[in-house]
Amino acid sequence: MVPVFLWIRRLVLLAIAATVAVFAIAAFGKSFHSGPLTGTWSGDLVGNPGSGVKRHHIRVVVNAGETGGSWTISATCRGPLTLESISNGYHHYLQKLARDATCAGGDVDCLKRVGANVYDAVTAHQGGEYDSYGTLRPITT
Repeated sequence: MVPVFLWIRRLVLLAIAATVAVFAIAAFGKSFHSGPLTGTWSGDLVGNPGSGVKRHHIRVVVNAGETGGSWTISATCRGPLTLESISNGYHHYLQKLARDATCAGGDVDCLKRVGANVYDAVTAHQGGEYDSYGTLRPITT
């Protein structure tokens, strides 16, 4: 009779531990990867050390469906965003150019919600040495 009691006790303890682990994982996931990308985000992007990529300010607007939006670095370097794919929590947007833009387009802007902010990793069409990244903060309008 004692071995059955110990087996049941161990099973109950295992069930409690599993429940606690599931809730901890759910809480951790929500605190670091929560909320939609929808909205206006702003921040500075930098390149890898020694890459020669200068710090630049970017403003990103993501539409309600998260299928597109716009990006702006300056009055002459801006354009629409078009969703290309979603993987590993990142939304990959193609940066197209506005008609009057004078900068190079074609970069891929990868956005991922991290808590209250958005991590932005831009894969440059010229090659990896021109990639940039940074954290964008919400802009309230």
